[in-house]
Amino acid sequence: MTDPLQPPRRPGRLTKRAEFVAAAKGRRSSTPRLTLQARERPTGSTGAADQVRFGLTVSRKVGTATERNRVKRRLRSALSALPTDAGRDGWDYVVVARRDILAAAFPTLCDDITDSLRGVHRTRRDAPRPGSVLGPALAPARPFPGPVPTPPRPAPVEEPR
Repeated sequence: MTDPLQPPRRPGRLTKRAEFVAAAKGRRSSTPRLTLQARERPTGSTGAADQVRFGLTVSRKVGTATERNRVKRRLRSALSALPTDAGRDGWDYVVVARRDILAAAFPTLCDDITDSLRGVHRTRRDAPRPGSVLGPALAPARPFPGPVPTPPRPAPVEEPR
């Protein structure tokens, strides 16, 4: 339980390229406006082991320098607006921005980050199957592994002359 007299913890920052590259090799979750990459830090690494750390990546594909800076400001603000328990302690997260962030409303941006955090930590059993609207619990299971048998083709019908 957190102490009400203590100020809320701010998430840490990723500063070194090696930290960004390590996070890129971990799990990822995407929305139309961003991709979130995450990786649990190995024990004995630099930084506080119980701290959540975030990094931002905004490439030139997003826009001009002015637009990229605006995207970074919006992302920093959205990350500071997240609840303190949003990420898992001891994990590094990298937010890779897409151009659609510029036009998105701020609550949508916050929801995207929250959804991506949930998606990164979702187990495979919780994840919906591709193409299934039913979700994992209601999706029909295949009876056996392997190719799905195709039904026989109907015989061609001759037309009268």
